[in-house]
Amino acid sequence: MDLILRALEPDDVDALYRWENEADVTESGLYRAPMSRELLMDYARNYNPDVFAAGQLRLIIEDRATGDRVGAIDLYEVDSINRRAGVGIIIDRKYRGNGLGKVGLMNFITHCYKHFGLHQLWAVVTIKNKISARLFESVGFKITGRLRSWVRIGESYDDAMFYQLILTRDIIQK
Repeated sequence: MDLILRALEPDDVDALYRWENEADVTESGLYRAPMSRELLMDYARNYNPDVFAAGQLRLIIEDRATGDRVGAIDLYEVDSINRRAGVGIIIDRKYRGNGLGKVGLMNFITHCYKHFGLHQLWAVVTIKNKISARLFESVGFKITGRLRSWVRIGESYDDAMFYQLILTRDIIQK
């Protein structure tokens, strides 16, 4: 499958709403509040392609041939001085388990390096989210720290791992 990354459009809101509010996503994510359609629509309507001014970017991962939405990928807490940002990814349930997350993430890493001049990407992954951990590790992210009692799940707290990827020409050419 040939994947492209594209800007969020208003007609993507229903898919984002479904993805953002799935139980397994909110349990393994770093926030608990449900996302509203209105909030997502507002983001789509007010999209700012200047990641340094907006401090964030959300792109849709799409199958070039069919136009199917495979998932979404986010850049957040963009630090323009130190040229680093957090990254998060979600893949639609029907596309999980066949390597599309890895392809989308690699495309995104290349985009961040070539178009934004980022030096580093980081991700926070809860200790129980083995699938995300494997995905980030498969594209070269390394664990550089453990965040103790970082994410509340019900009445308890789980640790999270801090991952980093230093972007270099060698990483992009792989």
